[in-house]
Amino acid sequence: MNSIERVKAALHFTQPDKVPIFKVGLPTDIFPTVMLPSKKWHPGHTTQERGLFPHPADDILYKIRVRRWKKPKWAKKEKKYRGLKWLNYPREEIDEWGCIWNRSGDNATMGHPGRSTLNNWDDLDNYLNNYTPDPFDKSHYSLMIKLSKLLGRKRYRLFTAGYVGPSQTASMMRGFSRYLIDHRKNSDKLQKLLEYLTDWYIDTMDGWIKFGGKPHGFLLVDDLGEQTGPFFGPKLFEKFYEPVYGKLIKAAHDRGCELHMHCCGKIDKLLPLFIKWGMDAFEFDSPRMTGYTDLKPFRGKIMFWGCINIQSIYTKGTPEECEREVWHMMRNLGTKNGGFGAYFYPQTHHIQAPRENQKAFLRGLKKYGTYSNIPKSWWEYQATEDWGNYNVPKLPSTE
Repeated sequence: MNSIERVKAALHFTQPDKVPIFKVGLPTDIFPTVMLPSKKWHPGHTTQERGLFPHPADDILYKIRVRRWKKPKWAKKEKKYRGLKWLNYPREEIDEWGCIWNRSGDNATMGHPGRSTLNNWDDLDNYLNNYTPDPFDKSHYSLMIKLSKLLGRKRYRLFTAGYVGPSQTASMMRGFSRYLIDHRKNSDKLQKLLEYLTDWYIDTMDGWIKFGGKPHGFLLVDDLGEQTGPFFGPKLFEKFYEPVYGKLIKAAHDRGCELHMHCCGKIDKLLPLFIKWGMDAFEFDSPRMTGYTDLKPFRGKIMFWGCINIQSIYTKGTPEECEREVWHMMRNLGTKNGGFGAYFYPQTHHIQAPRENQKAFLRGLKKYGTYSNIPKSWWEYQATEDWGNYNVPKLPSTE
């Protein structure tokens, strides 16, 4: 199989030859792209943005001059902000949706959501007029489309729909606690915002296509849970988010694409809804956060991309454990007919994953990732029901 056929077979449980790989850099079956900030976007020039720096998600965009910030006067006056020195200081950043991010200045991560910016629902229309990125601004897409044509011709092209997803965007605007309360106290206003965001995300799908991208799938990035459970009960979630995710899933399918979703948090209670709505795949950085036992009912019903658990085994386990964990992910997240893909967490320096463990991930895929090499008895073997975060059972017997 070629990469496109392999990913499609894994998504639809039609017997891929190997586990598909989702990785930045080689080897990979996926060519992922991201929306870039508009070339026209230069924050910090208005009174309400004084002291705020641009939030590009990844500083590399400025370091390699893919994007340049036209600094306002207050930033030009400070010697410590000359050139790209401002990247080294603690600061508040603002993204294209007007959301605030806190950065530590050590360039270690993309930062964390900061103070809320949409504090009064009466300001909603004015806020959206000021802080809605133009989904048909070609500069969001053109560079990544060029790269996809050059490097992604023979791979499954996965284009991001927007930046972070509609739930996260709304929560950053409102502030997380206020956002949760809005589901009860300001439901009509929240639904209006979510509807607006949903339509914008669909427009970004069309933006990719309009400017020459040829996606096989779209990717949403939306975290919906904490360590022990989702932010919402299933009944409330269905009421508010079927019009969001159901519409986005249909939009992707209407454009001949699958919809994949990155999601952190323990969200097994929400999966029946996503399966009903037609979601094609989920990507988990830490599959054991939701848990193999709680994900078991959904094997064969939806594809899971999984990284070796970044909260435990990938970062603190041995290379041998990482290697074995590849099989356990195949067995617990997929089936003998497909349904599992290997996802490599891209910012390994953020989580301090040892280089030896990253290599072990690839070795594990070479050993266990070809379906024809897996003994049939292995698919029936259940190692344990107790999947502690650090417990990596031995492999089944080959006898």
